[in-house]
Formats: sequence, structure tokens, C-alpha cells
Amino acid sequence: MRKSDRRQKASDLFREGSYVFATPAKFAEVFPDIEDVTVDVTESGYGAREGRRSLYTRQDLPGEYIDCSNPVCHNGGFSIGSVLREMARDHLTELQVSKFCQGNEGSPKGRRIYRKWLNGFEVKVVIKYKGENDP
Repeated sequence: MRKSDRRQKASDLFREGSYVFATPAKFAEVFPDIEDVTVDVTESGYGAREGRRSLYTRQDLPGEYIDCSNPVCHNGGFSIGSVLREMARDHLTELQVSKFCQGNEGSPKGRRIYRKWLNGFEVKVVIKYKGENDP
């Protein structure tokens, strides 16, 4: 597959978008109360390396989205940002959740959609908030 044939993923479209009510910001600005976070993601489904596992920490979170690994998926991935915002709002320290890929297989520019929701993600998030002692 040529680089020009690569389908844009969710993170690509987010970075290129313009927003009326918010602007992208650094993790520390959005989540000032979070001292540390660990995100463990296992992806399965069509086009994914079966059981593909990724581990992220506060220092290397990919941004608002974690991308789908299916090379022909357009807008693929899921919003880890929405998971973190929900957890911070409710002050949760652990959460396990299943997410589906928001993308689809389709034409190279995404105008025609052939199939949706081919990949799934099992996500485990652990957050340590500032000022909290370890148990």
C-alpha cells in the first residue's frame, strides 16, 4: 500500500479539524488533577494483528484518539479522551470498558462505506489523582 493510499485515522481527522467550542490542549491543561494514568488497550478484529496490545502512560498518550490498526479503515479508532473525561468527572480510579472502532472500510477518501465496526477494543484505565496516597 502506497503512503498516499493510507486511510486517515480518527487522530488524523481530529488534528486537521477546526472546532467551535473547544481547542486541542495538552494533557496537563485538560486534566490538572491527574498525576498519572495507565491505559491498556487490546484490539481484535479484521485487519488487526490479533490480540494487538498497547500500553500507554501519561507521558506517551497518543492524544484524543487511539487509532484502529486495520490499514483500510477510514476514520478508525476510538476516543480515549472521552473515557478519561468521564473518569475525571466522576473521580473514578479504574475502569474497564469495551469500545468499537468508529471507522469504516470504504473508498480511499471515505465517500463510499463498505463495512463498519470491524474492530473492537478492550480498554483498562487506571488513574492516580494528585494528592491521593497509594493504598
